[in-house]
Amino acid sequence: MKANIAYKFELMPTREQKRIFAQAAGWRRFVWNKAIELQKRCLEQEVPFLKYTELAGRLVLWKKEDDMLWLQEAPSQALQQCLQQCLMDASAAIQAFKAKKKGFPKFQARGDGDSFRIPQVRPTDWDEANGRVRIPKAGFVRFRKSRPIQGKIKQMTVSVECGHWFVSVVTEMDFANDGPRRPGEVGIDLGIAQTVTLSDGTVFQLDVESIKKHEKQIAVLQRQLCRNKEARQKLAKLGKANPFDKREPSRKRRRLKAKIQNHHRCIRNIRRDFMLKTAHTIAQNYGGVAMEDLKLKNMTKSAKGTVEEPGKNVRQKTGLNRSLARVAPYAMRMAIHWAVFKANGRLILVDPKYTSQTCPICGCTSSSNRPSQAHFGCQKCGYTANADVVGATNVLKKSRTGSVRPCSELGNKTATGTVLFVAS
Repeated sequence: MKANIAYKFELMPTREQKRIFAQAAGWRRFVWNKAIELQKRCLEQEVPFLKYTELAGRLVLWKKEDDMLWLQEAPSQALQQCLQQCLMDASAAIQAFKAKKKGFPKFQARGDGDSFRIPQVRPTDWDEANGRVRIPKAGFVRFRKSRPIQGKIKQMTVSVECGHWFVSVVTEMDFANDGPRRPGEVGIDLGIAQTVTLSDGTVFQLDVESIKKHEKQIAVLQRQLCRNKEARQKLAKLGKANPFDKREPSRKRRRLKAKIQNHHRCIRNIRRDFMLKTAHTIAQNYGGVAMEDLKLKNMTKSAKGTVEEPGKNVRQKTGLNRSLARVAPYAMRMAIHWAVFKANGRLILVDPKYTSQTCPICGCTSSSNRPSQAHFGCQKCGYTANADVVGATNVLKKSRTGSVRPCSELGNKTATGTVLFVAS
């Protein structure tokens, strides 16, 4: 079975190589914005979108214009890949318009996800033994080798994050999932008070306090950023400063945005480290894993309501949504899915209905069985236990007793070819 694996390494470029990276990202951003502008005109005029061949023809004309001669210095492969991605996003946007789910692709500004893709990688471009990689126009660039790469390299993407440049490598390799499956099954309950609770009583807790500290710092910096904008606008009215331009921020504004990005990066690293370690531990200890098939989109719906019909308990619902965003249950499920797949295990998704209100001993289902967030007490037989442990136990029982059918929901999204099962 073939699967795609992504690796990400930090680059250590020189000052000249950083300049070349920023220039390449600028080429890609310019072509992206030009293509989006053309597609937007087609949308406003209610005419069919331009096809990829038409956009590629426009690129040839852009290179011949006097004010765009600098495009001739750009690698053609990167620009062609950008146009192809633009066309794909524009087509997806049309489908989203019809379904009323998403909007049209937006224009990209400088520093907003600067990156460029290298679609074709030769074997000689990746020198893993010496810890370096060949980037077009920049030559060989050193990178921090954290682990060996497995499989055939298909493409690379160079991106910047908080002033640090990274290279993402996508490889394709064969997985032999024909070995013996590990014994033992476990049910998992994803919560807020206890992030991951297993049916055997094991608890994996996310460091929420560290995330909250970074969120407080982000809030402070966001207020400073807002005050900076207001002060700039007041000075512009008095003629003491240039008008506020988002595309050309001041030095102070750039520093504030860099600090905010760094805090977001720390939060992302904390969450990712917890997910990968937890998923690996579960996959290595259990051959079968049962989880709730949670509908997160419905769980995180806003309770604000409308002017005519305002919502109830808006503040409590907002706090719940914020807590769910910190935990990221769907990302946790995807991490467990990938870890179980590599360990030749099986993931079973069950209906989450009444899993936290049903007694695992007598089967009594009642909302009064759970008087609080952490406590479970059966009103019929008197069984008491932790509510999250009870939920994980019921998830495991459902996976054993329910009807099991193939599910392709996650298999299609992850390109792993895994066959999942849903117990209904």
